[in-house]
Order: sequence, then structure tokens, then C-alpha cells
Amino acid sequence: MTDSAGSPLPAASPAILDKHRARVLRELLRLSAKVPVGSIVWQTAISLLTVAYFAYPDHLLAGGIWLGLTALSQTMRLVFRTRDPGPDPDAIRRTLRLHRIRVLYSAMAWGSAGILLFDHGNAARQLALTVIMVSSCIGFSFSASSHAPTLKLALPLLVGPIIVSLFISPQPYMWVMGMIGTSFLVVMHRLIHDRGQQLEETLSLRMEAQEVREEKQRFFAAASHDLRQPLQALTLYHTVLAKGDTSPNVIERMGECIDALDRLLAGVLDIARLDAGKVVAGVEPIHLPELMLRVARMHDLALRDKGLRLRLHTQDEWVLSDPVLLERILSNLLSNAVRYTERGSILFAARRRGNFLLLQVFDTGIGIPDDRLDAVFGEFTQLHNPARDPSRGTGLGLATVQRLARLLDHPLSVRSAHGKGSCFSLSVARGEPPSATPAPARADASGASSVALPPWRILVVEDNALVREALHAMLIGWGMKATTEINASDAIARLRHESFDAVLSDWRLPGDGDGLSVLRHARENTSTRLAALLTGDDVQEVPSDFPVVSKPVRPLRLRALLTAHLEQVERSNAGP
Repeated sequence: MTDSAGSPLPAASPAILDKHRARVLRELLRLSAKVPVGSIVWQTAISLLTVAYFAYPDHLLAGGIWLGLTALSQTMRLVFRTRDPGPDPDAIRRTLRLHRIRVLYSAMAWGSAGILLFDHGNAARQLALTVIMVSSCIGFSFSASSHAPTLKLALPLLVGPIIVSLFISPQPYMWVMGMIGTSFLVVMHRLIHDRGQQLEETLSLRMEAQEVREEKQRFFAAASHDLRQPLQALTLYHTVLAKGDTSPNVIERMGECIDALDRLLAGVLDIARLDAGKVVAGVEPIHLPELMLRVARMHDLALRDKGLRLRLHTQDEWVLSDPVLLERILSNLLSNAVRYTERGSILFAARRRGNFLLLQVFDTGIGIPDDRLDAVFGEFTQLHNPARDPSRGTGLGLATVQRLARLLDHPLSVRSAHGKGSCFSLSVARGEPPSATPAPARADASGASSVALPPWRILVVEDNALVREALHAMLIGWGMKATTEINASDAIARLRHESFDAVLSDWRLPGDGDGLSVLRHARENTSTRLAALLTGDDVQEVPSDFPVVSKPVRPLRLRALLTAHLEQVERSNAGP
């Protein structure tokens, strides 16, 4: 695969060990490192008693060999303790290897008693040794290691010798004990497997909860930092404005601060809604050329400003996705490519891949280092913006893209050659065209107008004084007649005596009733043409015929909403 300039893009190297899996394994090794003093004393006492009973007086050499093997295993357990390898996956692998060697040797040392101390001529001693080895196996499974795969390898070394000795014993019916021992080995193997799985799941859930807490802490810390910057600048410019400096430069800079704050808040709210599962995808057939052309046109101005050339390579195909969410993913990817490309071109392409279409954005920008390919999808991550310049984005675009891709089940990948360019790829299922293609939706107003709107009568219901006064001033500035109320009961009382063309109400209001009750009363009992909800909450129970304007309210969006619903009202009916 090549980038838009023809340079090869290396495939992203797979991680040696998954980070989450590495943390779980590290915790298992940490649990295995604990060496209780009581366990050492107990095992030493058992070793001496075992030798005294089975080796004295006829098998002292075999008893001495076995005692030396077990003593060495105890020494290894104390000297070569499993140490914390840290977060490095290679170090975790090395530590696991050493831990496994120690545990397997210990199992072999204790299990050798099944051969060295087995008395072929004494059935009572054979049964006694079998009981000891079974007890040792149970204790070993709880104390030697918390890593189930290692324990499953160690079990046959521990009880295998005594089982073999029982099968070949000249004593009658000892083969039955061998069969019982084999069954015990199978049962223990299964118990260790289940216990290990439960332990790993518990640790995994604990790690995930900890990672979520840490991620949220980082997220809110970064959000707090980035939110403070435009607020601080806005406060300073307000001080300048209060001293009488009303130059266009001050007003323009205040507008830039507000835009930066608006973008950041919108990004934070989007991330929060996606993480809370409040975004529901509606999959339908989408004509790909129309979508790609629409997305490309959104970035015409930014491309021209930087002198970049966009090459569009599409396919006459239909894909299955949510049209709004897919458009947003592609727009964010294209915006990211424009932001980090200073010269050359950008390729926006669609390629057939069996039953899927690969939508790709190639750029000839600064690229991404191999060790940061995963990091670019983190919140507030901007590899090439250490000063956190708000004009260069918020660092939430790719984080939003990744969440939307997961929601839509569209695999997302990135390849990059540092200093040469990057390629972001999205795999989308192909679909069939619908039987009847719906007419294209009417676009919202996208630019401000200096022409005053008709003197429509607007009722604003808002309990926050700052927001209420700001909305009132803005509507008056647009040439409308605005009236404000604070709570639902006062708003409904006013609606009973006055007529309004539109009612704009906040969702949460003090006292009895909420914004939705105000809107329902306006819709059912008055001639109000527009009843819209203004809210910062993510409300799902609002009927579809009530438009919702999310806070922070964008003036152009509100103006477009009012115009679309009220432009047919005759001036004579605009109110007394």
C-alpha cells in the first residue's frame, strides 16, 4: 500500500503483548511472589517427617536425595522470588519464564517422592505416601502459583510419579489406586482451570475499572485545562472591553475564544454521549459518491487556504451505515488530514474489498511515529501541538472517530510513515440501493445574515439568568419580540393570555413542571408554530415533533430553526 505520493506505508507492528493482558499477567505474578513464612515452615516439617517415616532405616540414600531436592526448591523459592517486572511486556515475559521454571522444578522435586520413597513391598506405606502426595498436590495448587497454565503443567510432575508407581506396584489392587489418582489429576486440572479463569476475570474487571477511572481522571484533567484557556482569554478581553476598547480586533478575538470554547464543549459532550451509550445508530443504504462528494466540499475552503489538492476516487456503490455518523467520521478524518498536511495532496478514496468498501484518507503530512499510532486515538492527544493551541483543534476528533467506528462496527485502522504521511482506513459493508431514493434533506442555514428577521413573538423559558438575558438580547437584536419566563407555571399562565409564534424552553425548570410540559401546552392549546427544547441534557424521551437545540446554543443553528419553521407566518399574524 502507498500513500497519496506513492511512498510505501509500513504496516503497524503488532504489540508483543496486549497492554491489558500484560497488566493482568503482571498482577498474577505479583500474587505468586508472596512466600508466607508459615508455608515454608510447614513444608519443611512435612519433608522431615516424610523422610523419617519412609526412608528410615532402609532407604536413607533415597531419602537424602529427595530431601536435598526439596530443600533446593525451598531455597529457590526464597532466593529467586518472583519480582515485579514493571509494565514492560518483554520483562513480564522473562519474569513469567523464570517463575515457570521455579514452579516446575518444585513440582518435580516434591513429586520425585513417588519414586524415591515408594516402598514396593509395603502396601500400607504405599497408601500413606499416596495420601501425602495428594495432600501436597492440593496445597501446591493454592500456594505455588496464581498462574493457572503454569500450575496445569506442574500437576503431572507432582502426582505423575506416584500414579506410575501405583500402576506398576506388585501389591494386589494397587492399580485401582492408580486409577483413582489419575481421576484426581483430571479433576484437579479442571478445578485449577476454572479457578484460574475466575481469578483472571476478577483481575481483568478490576483492571478495567481502574483503567476507566484513570482514563476519566486524565480526560477531565485535560478538559479542565483546555476549557480554562479560552475562558481566561475571554475574561481578559472582557476587561479590555469594559475599559472602553471596542476595536474590531478585541471583538474578533472574543469571538475566537467563544468559538474555541464551543468546539471544546461540543467535543466533550460528544465523547460523554458516546461513552454513555446515548448515541443510537440508524443503519440504511447510503449512495457512496454523494456522501464522499458532500464531505469533500465541506473542506474546500480549508484546502484552498493551505494550497492543498484533494483527489477524490470513489465507487458507484451503496454502503450500509448511519448517514449522519458516517459523514461525521469521514469529515473528521479529512479535517485531520488537512490540519497536519502543509504541502502536497490528500487522497480521499474508496476501494472494493469483497463484501466491503475500504474508505481511506491518505495525506502527505508529518506522519505519526510507530510507537504513537495507538496514542492518536486518545482524548486531547495532539502529538504536534504541545502548546495546546486551540486554533489547531481540540484533540477530540480522532477519539470521537474511534468511538463512532466501534458503534457502527466499522473496523478502523491507521498506517503511517513518519515524516511522509498517514493513511486512515474505514471498512464499511456494501449494500443494495433502496427501492425509492428519498429526496435530499434541506440543509440548515450556514451563514449569518445582516437582515433582521420578521418581528415574530418568541417566549423564552429559562431559569438561568445569564442564559435567559443573553437569549433575550440576541432575539431582540434579530428584530424579534422576545418575552422571558423563569418556570413552567408562569410560562403556561402567560400562554393562556398571550399568543406567541414560537416557544423556546429549557428542559430543567424550578418548581412544578418541566420544559416539555410547557411545550405540550403551547402545542395543544395555542396557535404556536414552533415549540423547541433548549437543553444541555441528553434526553431520549422527547417526542420527535419537538425540535431539540443542544446547549451551548449556536446562534446560526437557532436562527436557521426559527426561519425554517416561521418563515411562512404572515407579518400580520406575528403578534399584536
